[in-house]
Amino acid sequence: MQIKRDYSESFFGDRRQRRRPLRTLFYIVAFVGLSMALVYFNFDRVEQVAMDVVGMGPTPTPFPSQLATEATTLSLSGDLIGASALWEQVVRQRPDNIDYLYEYGKLLIDLNEYDIAEQLGERIIELDLTDPRGYALRASALVFDDSESEAVSVAVNGLDYDETYAPLYASLARGYVGTARYADAVDAGLRAVELAPYDADARRAYAFALSWFGENLEATSQLEQAIALDPNRIPTYFELAFQYLAQNRDQEAIDIYNLILAIQPRNARAMLRLCTAYRKIGEFNRALGYCTDAREAVDTEDPIFADVQFEFGRMIYNENNDWTTALAAFEACSEAVPESLSCTYYQGLTHYYLGNCDDAWSILRDSLTMARARTGTEGAIEDIEAGFRAITQTCPNYAGLGNTLDLDLSQESTEQTGGS
Repeated sequence: MQIKRDYSESFFGDRRQRRRPLRTLFYIVAFVGLSMALVYFNFDRVEQVAMDVVGMGPTPTPFPSQLATEATTLSLSGDLIGASALWEQVVRQRPDNIDYLYEYGKLLIDLNEYDIAEQLGERIIELDLTDPRGYALRASALVFDDSESEAVSVAVNGLDYDETYAPLYASLARGYVGTARYADAVDAGLRAVELAPYDADARRAYAFALSWFGENLEATSQLEQAIALDPNRIPTYFELAFQYLAQNRDQEAIDIYNLILAIQPRNARAMLRLCTAYRKIGEFNRALGYCTDAREAVDTEDPIFADVQFEFGRMIYNENNDWTTALAAFEACSEAVPESLSCTYYQGLTHYYLGNCDDAWSILRDSLTMARARTGTEGAIEDIEAGFRAITQTCPNYAGLGNTLDLDLSQESTEQTGGS
């Protein structure tokens, strides 16, 4: 029997019509579920896009490369603190990037953060034992932290991996000076300059070695070239000004310190150096003004804090006879650096002028013990002995002890009670 097909109807007939609502419902449910899943797993991104649309999106986090560029710009402009803050963010985001670690470490050395710089050098060595930058950074941090012998050892190890890396020779130049190998220091500095004639740090290191070798004019020339290569490197300006002062080119040194203050108005070290420079040429009022400014600007954690306190105290002591103010400065200096001979015996002398005979005698006794245990302290010993003689001539309870200064002074005032 032949079945006749009615082609006026769809082949699927009513069955497709019956299934379509169910299939449509399935697609709707699936779409909604997928959308909810996408939102759930990407909520932060969806939220950011939505907020961006209405103009409320957060500021995007800069890429490390962008922060590094900004840090370099700040560093070149003399803002080392701002640059350091940015570099810290960079290395936190990219702790394994040797380029970033090295640049941050070099900046930290300029900021006297030697321990952290050395740690960054060690980190570079851990990441790549053959990269000379790790050794150069660590050696540089050590040499500026007065660990010259260790710095020399680290730099020599670095040369095993790259004998042509100039910063290693620069560290060696400074390290050899610290170990009294002056001829080797000059050779290492010269090698650094030969390998990297456009590297300001290489010329700085060479100048440092030359100055210890007595070649001050050539050292000055090298520093002037270093500044021409890197005009905003503040430490180089200090080193050049020091050379100028050593050659009695005092006004040129003063001009440099003023230039530093133009770049960094709160630089306490520059203020301190201006104080000593003006004192050298006899302009005591200006010197005292800069010492006062330095004392107000210096931070207690700054390595030059004690120097600032001492110079300020000595200016007041010598020029103004303001013993109370001078004593406060000397005490702050001794508290910061208890082993400071100058701050200690100046305290004793100041107590004498304030009429505090017992304190004066006791402190001068301690300072004489310190002085006798060191070399090159003949001038300090003379001042201390003069203080003892003044006490025996002025303070009744110490009369008659002027001829006993060569005895053990720790025993001489045990029976004294009270002062004049």
